[in-house]
Amino acid sequence: MNFQTVFNQILILFLLLLVGYWAKKIKIFDDSTIKGMTSILVKLSLPALIIGSLVKEEASPQIILESGLILVISLIVYFLSFIIAIIIPKIIGSKEDEIGVFEFALVFSNVGFMGYPVVQAIFGDEALFYVSFYNLPFNLFVFTIGIWMLKRGNMAQKNRNWKLLINTGTVSVIVGFILFVFSVPIPYALEGTMDLLASITTPLSMLIIGGLLANSETKQIFSNWRVYVISFARLIIIPIIIYGLLSAFINHKYLLGVPVIIGAMPAAGNTAILASEYDANSELASRIVFISTLFSVLTIPLIALLII
Repeated sequence: MNFQTVFNQILILFLLLLVGYWAKKIKIFDDSTIKGMTSILVKLSLPALIIGSLVKEEASPQIILESGLILVISLIVYFLSFIIAIIIPKIIGSKEDEIGVFEFALVFSNVGFMGYPVVQAIFGDEALFYVSFYNLPFNLFVFTIGIWMLKRGNMAQKNRNWKLLINTGTVSVIVGFILFVFSVPIPYALEGTMDLLASITTPLSMLIIGGLLANSETKQIFSNWRVYVISFARLIIIPIIIYGLLSAFINHKYLLGVPVIIGAMPAAGNTAILASEYDANSELASRIVFISTLFSVLTIPLIALLII
């Protein structure tokens, strides 16, 4: 796959995002519509995509070993991201109310709404098996260390809801893995239903992201230079570091490619959501999500050149 092919795939996703942005701006749908579409995505289409990607693989010692390896790689990458997130905000002299948001944005990329569709566009359906396992630590860390970053130990003001760790994403991976390991046959009609549900994940996720970005005040979005530095680190520095470290030991297409591409995703959409929930700088968080998502259209194809 060459640069032009990758760029065209990402451009398709970006155009879908623009459709969502435009539709929200001219009120084809509103916030309640976005909330409903998000529920469909999170509770129906994404679980169908995850489970479907797992059950399509034939269980073998090699595949089981690789699923364990990709999980270990994910943990290593998060550890490195935590270190980077501590260093960069200090180097650029971030203000006190900016540090936690910047740290969160550097550690947690958009693994769900953009991660799955982009990896699928670059590598095909087979890679989704590896993405499912690679993304498992996300929910554990985002609702523990991630919230700590935003609140800095002052979390007593909000009750920590540990039930958030058990969600449709993690449950889907567990269910899919059980079906995969025990080679449980899936009836044709059920498999076809899952495939159809899974097929709406990409367009739906891009429409949602576009609609969410339409809520940002464009006049103020581009005014903080530190947001550009954090976005550059999120989109360029982190995936290059991941590639540099992993490529020295790994030449497996997906064990190397999936961590690099997921690492090249923009800041997670829930950066702004959790910042608002835990009284952090939600306006700054929204800017980071917008800017990093906007620039990712150009940076993701460039990063993909490392592995295609």
